[in-house]
Amino acid sequence: MTSNKKYSSKNIYKGKVRIISGKWRNRTLKVENYEGLRPTSERIRETLFNWLRSEISGLNCLDLFAGTGSLGFEALSRGADNCIFIDKTEVAIKQLKKAKELFIAENSHIFKTNAFDFLSSNKNNSYDLIFLDPPFTDNIIDETINLIIKYELVTPKGYIYIEINKNQKFPDLPKKWIIARKKNIANVCFALIKVI
Repeated sequence: MTSNKKYSSKNIYKGKVRIISGKWRNRTLKVENYEGLRPTSERIRETLFNWLRSEISGLNCLDLFAGTGSLGFEALSRGADNCIFIDKTEVAIKQLKKAKELFIAENSHIFKTNAFDFLSSNKNNSYDLIFLDPPFTDNIIDETINLIIKYELVTPKGYIYIEINKNQKFPDLPKKWIIARKKNIANVCFALIKVI
């Protein structure tokens, strides 16, 4: 958990986050308190999935820094075909597996590994929607994007979701990646990128 009190699970998340809409509407995901965890707020998720409202059905998703899995499970709840959840922490993996079991989410796949190792070993796969929401203190968005480009891991006409601290420099994007939507809420900058 970050030291910023605004992101304390006790102060905001109260130990859980809610699925906003879809087949698991109002179901909750447990939030464990561990260093670096910063679940995407409900307000931001609602905005993001409003942007994706007509696009989400049938998508193949990758939640690369999954944490609670709130982005990936929200996508599945709203009709995404499947989602791969990646996290390197044991606490997060246990929580994700419990959520998968609770929701009977057979179209979810969970792997405990470093995001860079996963991307480097996934050269033959591509995704329609990739969620990039690493801990703000890691400053690894640029390196992550470079690997996605290098291994062609996002499909043509696919999407990348990026969430960073609003004081961070927004990453440089390749020519075929266009910012479809971008917004700041509190100290978070988040954007939906369209691949053309």
